[in-house]
Amino acid sequence: MMEDDGQPRTLYVGNLSRDVTEVLILQLFSQIGPCKSCKMITEHTSNDPYCFVEFYEHRDAAAALAAMNGRKILGKEVKVNWATTPSSQKKDTSNHFHVFVGDLSPEITTEDIKSAFAPFGKISCPNSKMMVEN
Repeated sequence: MMEDDGQPRTLYVGNLSRDVTEVLILQLFSQIGPCKSCKMITEHTSNDPYCFVEFYEHRDAAAALAAMNGRKILGKEVKVNWATTPSSQKKDTSNHFHVFVGDLSPEITTEDIKSAFAPFGKISCPNSKMMVEN
């Protein structure tokens, strides 16, 4: 029984040629390590197909990411990345409260808003969106 240590084992493989099949992807990626599954996503007619390849072991997925990113499959350079953020990196946002503050004068700075909200708790501003944590 393999325990799930929260390490990602699924890769996103994008910029695929329309001729690439799940079978071909599994053949290529299985050379690096045993694959559990491959799911091809092709419903977006305007975009290139992409797929998700799931490995049994994190180390095989990591090796495949390093080996396959930027490699040409049927003449197209594929992009390989982690399909999901490792759960260890997911922040617990259950105690976050999102506050929208609109209609501000252009002179108001992020610092002004921070100091106005500071008494209510810790504030985080990713991408200049203000977030107040309680």
